[in-house]
Amino acid sequence: MCYNGFVMKMKENVKIFLIALILGMAIAFFLSFKFKDQVAFAINPTVTYFYVGSYNSLEVATNLSHSYPNSVVYQDEDIYKVVIGVFSEDNVIDLMSSYFTNKGISFERGSISVDNAFLGEISNYELLIKSSDSSYYDGINESILNLFREYMS
Repeated sequence: MCYNGFVMKMKENVKIFLIALILGMAIAFFLSFKFKDQVAFAINPTVTYFYVGSYNSLEVATNLSHSYPNSVVYQDEDIYKVVIGVFSEDNVIDLMSSYFTNKGISFERGSISVDNAFLGEISNYELLIKSSDSSYYDGINESILNLFREYMS
């Protein structure tokens, strides 16, 4: 009788353990999707930048940058790129990609590692992009590019 009581108690403990395990896994799964951007933000701080050309000459890149108001000439090793936007969140990247395409701007994408302070600063502007009308995108993007210019210098 003692043995049967022990087995019954063990079965009950295993059931409680499995329920707690499944519940914990479900919560972890939910939170990993809800806070995906924040986790990536902490582990791998990178931003995606949009650029309209890459050149071997700083002079040529600077001349092209005059065609795109507020653009930044970014040096990537020996290549100079004319950057027209810098973003970190996937939905903002998609939104601004559509915005630039609708304006008839042909661009490429690149990525660069940055520090968490820079990501924190542009996340405020990205929140504005997500909650604003497209008529405000140029002004918000100008502010982000100014931050990027300061960050790179």
